[in-house]
Amino acid sequence: MKKLSFLLILALLTTGLMGCLTVETKEYSFKLKKGNSGEGRIKYINIMRSEDSATTIENDYDELINSYLKGNKPEDEILGVKNVKKRLFEEDNHLCGEITFEFDDITTLKFYKYKDDVWCYHIPASGFGIFGGSESFFSSNGTYGGENMPVVFWSGKGKEFEFKTTVYQPDPKNVSLLEIWKKNDGK
Repeated sequence: MKKLSFLLILALLTTGLMGCLTVETKEYSFKLKKGNSGEGRIKYINIMRSEDSATTIENDYDELINSYLKGNKPEDEILGVKNVKKRLFEEDNHLCGEITFEFDDITTLKFYKYKDDVWCYHIPASGFGIFGGSESFFSSNGTYGGENMPVVFWSGKGKEFEFKTTVYQPDPKNVSLLEIWKKNDGK
């Protein structure tokens, strides 16, 4: 019993000491080319760290660079993608990230086509998992079903699907990673 309690406490402490990367908003864009195959883009706007994080800003920045930009974390979290390209850049005084990719079947990205009439995408609380957190619908080129039905609908003949979500509202406790990126890798 003591060993189990110790392991539980150790697991909670380890989780509490991990860095916490997040973003303000995400923009999703998918375009069908042939059949259900196509290309996609996810833009991460205002990459920041939670000031409540027990790690240093340098550790969180290293995680961003090594796990996300140079590593395979995005590819591991977004199933069914290939020819992935990633980049970080500054836009409107924010650090932003972008991942572009191709896919063989948009349904592997959790899109659903009802008969031939409607394409649907459920806005899950965790989105695609990258820079996770609760996501809330912001806008789309489709029709949003509302809070009780967080699904975006597009015409079944549609070929371009776009939506934007809010992940984390700016908070004075959070720190943008823009300055450390400029100092280390940015131009």
